[in-house]
Amino acid sequence: TMSIAALLLSLATTAAAAAAHGPFTPDFVGFMERNSEYNEYALSSFKSNGPSGTFGGRSTVNEKISHDPVLFIHGSGDSALNYSKLATGWTRSLDHFRDAGYKSGELYGLTYGQRDINYALNSKINCSDLLGLRHFIETILEYTEAEKIDIVAHGEMGVTLARMVAKGGPVHLSHESCDLGKPLTEKIDALVAISGANYGLCMCLMAGITHFPSCGQEGFAPGHCGQQDASYGACMDDMTDQCDTDDYACVLQRVNAQDVKEAGFVASLWSNADEVLGRNNMVWGRRTSLVPGSDFTHAYEGYRHAETKDETVAAQLSLVTDHTLNGGRASRHQ
Repeated sequence: TMSIAALLLSLATTAAAAAAHGPFTPDFVGFMERNSEYNEYALSSFKSNGPSGTFGGRSTVNEKISHDPVLFIHGSGDSALNYSKLATGWTRSLDHFRDAGYKSGELYGLTYGQRDINYALNSKINCSDLLGLRHFIETILEYTEAEKIDIVAHGEMGVTLARMVAKGGPVHLSHESCDLGKPLTEKIDALVAISGANYGLCMCLMAGITHFPSCGQEGFAPGHCGQQDASYGACMDDMTDQCDTDDYACVLQRVNAQDVKEAGFVASLWSNADEVLGRNNMVWGRRTSLVPGSDFTHAYEGYRHAETKDETVAAQLSLVTDHTLNGGRASRHQ
């Protein structure tokens, strides 16, 4: 049988391992509570989602911040940290960044929405998430006293939220409007956009899901591109890159049309085998994960949607720190 001392040691180690990742540290929570109304979004995620729901903050009061802090924004139905088999969060990214010397006070994330993939089709862009994330970025910058922040975002929802928050400006949705303030471009060093859906999702043309919020005008409707036969297959296989009528989701059209860059350096990553984004990442002849004006693009061949986040941790780190892939020379290919 295990001795009391060994048991206590193992419990302490487990607690330390858990604390090493989440939730927010007491120091960061204390800082946010001084302006609790402004930080209501982050604090409510902290209170309602448990240890895997948030991460970030100095582990000791005098912990030095030596890297630009990194904010990780997950996609629909996911979690800040590993919560379930289908909501793996950013745990692997955190481990990798920590191994590279990043400290607790330099890595941040929170959970929004339902941590259940079954609800993913019900998610759409809303002012609560946009304003909440905007405040969270500003609070991280204030707390760390860093000049700039890096953002790593995954999935159609994560990437769109990151882009909209970075670009700022007024947002008009069908039932609400909000103003995100001036662009944050000067404050964001790198945006690593993984598996976004900047031109929508072809799967939204499949029978039975077109009516879900995620496939609407405040979600990821791919539009019909002026075609009579606007089927799921036609949407993926059309190679013309010319739509007679651009009728994809208006929330995406607006963010793509805004002539403001999201960050000093923007990288777009995707997989040509992504079961959510479809064959070769194509939506009516355009690569949907390519953020317009990207400085760097890279397509993987065999990764599924969640794997584009979990299996690219080395790329995430080198794009954030060196603005290149795996320390190599930056190259562009589409």
